[in-house]
Amino acid sequence: MHATKTLLTVLLLAALVAIPATAQKAAAPAAKSTLDKGVELFGQEKYRDALDLFGKVMSDPKASIERPEAAYWSVLAYLAVGDQATAGASIDAFISAYPKSPRVPDLLYQRGRILYSKADYEGALKVFAAFGSQAPASDLLPAALYWSGECLYALGRLEEAERAFTAVTQGYPSSVKVEAATYRLSLIGLEYRQRELLKLLTWSHEESLRSVEDFRMREKAYESSIALYQKQISDSKRGAANDSDKVIADLRAQVADLGSRLASSEAKLASALAEADALRASLAAAQAGADQAKAAAQPAAAPARPTVPLDRDSKTQALDSKARALDLLGFYIDKIAAADQKDGSK
Repeated sequence: MHATKTLLTVLLLAALVAIPATAQKAAAPAAKSTLDKGVELFGQEKYRDALDLFGKVMSDPKASIERPEAAYWSVLAYLAVGDQATAGASIDAFISAYPKSPRVPDLLYQRGRILYSKADYEGALKVFAAFGSQAPASDLLPAALYWSGECLYALGRLEEAERAFTAVTQGYPSSVKVEAATYRLSLIGLEYRQRELLKLLTWSHEESLRSVEDFRMREKAYESSIALYQKQISDSKRGAANDSDKVIADLRAQVADLGSRLASSEAKLASALAEADALRASLAAAQAGADQAKAAAQPAAAPARPTVPLDRDSKTQALDSKARALDLLGFYIDKIAAADQKDGSK
């Protein structure tokens, strides 16, 4: 509200200065007095009362000189009370009726503000451009540049908005819009960084999606490889177990056969030993009998005489004992040779 009041005060002083001296002299005293009173009420922020006086001046047929000024101040009063629709229509009517008036650039600026408030940014840009071309030396030009930048900023045309705000800060350092333009420039810088960050995040997200997809594909491949490897290991273990069982069974069968053969050999050996012992006893008995018979046939003190042959039964018994002893000796020799051969094969 304070900024609006300041702006209106500036416009009021400019309007008072811009009234031609010849027009003031030629104006009817009543119309001039009414116009001045209305401007005074406008300065006191009594806008409705000022509008009534401005309306009287514009309806006075004798106030042809004061009428453009009354129309101009009426526009300002409508803007002050917030009646933008009537203010816009009044501006159009003023420009149509007084196209050569020095007030036209100011009213163009106000129309641009009205269009901006209605979010008609493209229309506002055109009006501000027309204002700049008609009043390049106007005190309102920095403000027009600033609002042009606001329109561009709202449209997302950040580069153009940055140029407009930079023109305000660098070209008009004493303007009241410098601080606001500087703030907008900082926001544009943030917008740039946000855009870059968004691009980076988008790229990172896409890269992450590609990485995740690649990871999933690799994971599936690894899982398939692991499953196949586990199957091969299981099959190998199963086959190895079967082979081990077969080998163990074969070994056990061999051990059992060897044990059986060993038991049989031990039994045969024990039987042979017993038979040999019996043969040795029989041979010793036969030899002893033969010795006794020989001693009985020859006296101890008598001289030696030819040997008396044994009878047939004794001789036959001795020969049989000798044959069995020889057979037993051959059997043991075979057993010992077989045992040595077996130990050598191991």
